[in-house]
Amino acid sequence: MSMKRAIRKLPILILLMLTLMSLLPPRVHAQIQASFFGMGVNAARDLPKVSYGISSHPPLAWSLVEGTARGVYAFSKLDPYVNAAPKDANGVAQIDIVLGWTPGWAVAVKTNCRMQEPINVQICTVPPDNLQDWTDFVSAVAAHYNGVNAPEVRYYEIWCEANTRPFWTSSVAALVQMAQLAYPILKQNPHALVFTPSVTWTGGQNWMTNFLSGGGSAVADGVSFHGYPSQTGKGVKLPIPLPGSPSSTNAPIQAMAHQFRVIANANGMAGKPLITTEGGWGVGGVLDPDMQAAWIAQYEILQAGVARAYNLQFQTWFTWGHAPSGTIETTQGTPTEAGWAYNEVTQWLTGTMPTPCSNSGNIWSCPVGSNLVVWDASQICNLGVCTTSLYTAPSGFVQYVDLTGKTNTIAGQIALGVKPILLQP
Repeated sequence: MSMKRAIRKLPILILLMLTLMSLLPPRVHAQIQASFFGMGVNAARDLPKVSYGISSHPPLAWSLVEGTARGVYAFSKLDPYVNAAPKDANGVAQIDIVLGWTPGWAVAVKTNCRMQEPINVQICTVPPDNLQDWTDFVSAVAAHYNGVNAPEVRYYEIWCEANTRPFWTSSVAALVQMAQLAYPILKQNPHALVFTPSVTWTGGQNWMTNFLSGGGSAVADGVSFHGYPSQTGKGVKLPIPLPGSPSSTNAPIQAMAHQFRVIANANGMAGKPLITTEGGWGVGGVLDPDMQAAWIAQYEILQAGVARAYNLQFQTWFTWGHAPSGTIETTQGTPTEAGWAYNEVTQWLTGTMPTPCSNSGNIWSCPVGSNLVVWDASQICNLGVCTTSLYTAPSGFVQYVDLTGKTNTIAGQIALGVKPILLQP
C-alpha cells in the first residue's frame, strides 16, 4: 500500500465538530511558519532559549508604561521586550502588546483597584473616569512605536482575559467603546493588527459573542482567546489531561479553536484570523518531565493541524521563564526536557502544511506533509519510566524521529508511547 493510500485510510477526527464546517472561512493555503510559534516572555532579561517567531504577553502595557502618573511615560520598561522581539523583513517587531490594566491614578473610586507586583503600581479593572486618558495613552504608544523612535509593533491586544474578574469588572460595552477609540489610532501604523480583548474558556464564549455583536467586530482584525484545555489552580485535580483529551475540563485545544472560529464567523469576523496569546498546561498542571515533553509536543501538533482550517494565525505557549504557569526553563536558564521537545516539534512543523489530527481509540495520527506524527494517548510516564504499546506503522514509512531528534529505522513494530514520534518515508 502506498503512503498516500495509508494516510487516506486514517480514521476521521471525532473531536472536531465538523457539522459546522460550512460556517468556516476558506482555508488559508499557507505553510506553517516560524511566526506560528508564539512564546510568552516574563522578563526582558530572560529571553526564550527555544525557537519562537512571536513574543507574547510582556507585562500589561498601560499600567507598566504610564502607571505612576498621568502623562509620565516609562517606555524604557517596555522597549526591551520590543527591541528583543523577532523582526520581519520590514523590521516590524513580532510581539503582542496587551494594553490593559487601567492605572490607579485614572480612577477616583478604588473599589476595583489593587497594588500589582513587581511593577509596584496600582492597577484597576474598570475604565478610566476620563476616556481621554485612554486615548492619550494609546496615542503615545502609536507615536513611540513608529519605526523611528522604536520599532513598529505588529500585534496589539486591547485587554487581557476580559471575561475574568482579576482583569475586568466593568461591562462589555465599556471595552467596545475603548476599542473603538484605540483602533483608528493604532491602525495609523499600516503594519499593525489590532485584536479583540482575549478571553478564557469559561464564560469567554458568551463574552466574545457580546463584544463582537456589540460593535467590536468593526474594530478588530482578529479574535484572541487563551488556549488552556483544562483549568488549573487551587482545588483542581492534577495532573490535567492531555491537550487533545475529551476529559479536558475546558475543552480539547482543537475544539476550543473550532468554537471560537464559529463565534467569530457568526459575528462579523468571517475570514479574519484567530490567535491564542496564552496557553498550555497552566499552573502546575503537569509535573513529570517526560509527560511535560509529551504534553507540549501534542499541544503544538494539534494546533498546527487546524491552523489552515480555522485560520489560526499563531498560538502562544505560556510561558518561558520562571512562573507558575507552563515553565519550560530550568533554574540554570536552559530549556527543560519539554523545552527541547517543543524545539524539536517546531522543526517538524515549520515549512509544512499539516492537516487535522485524528484518533482511532488511543492512537493519534497527524499528517504533516509526507510525514505522519503518531502517539498513544493511553500510555504514561512516571519517574523516568514510560509505558508503550506495539504499533505497526502504515506501509511506506521506513524511519521515525523521536522528541530528542534521534532517527530510528523502522524494523517491525514500534514501541509507541505518549510522546509523539515523526514517521518518515
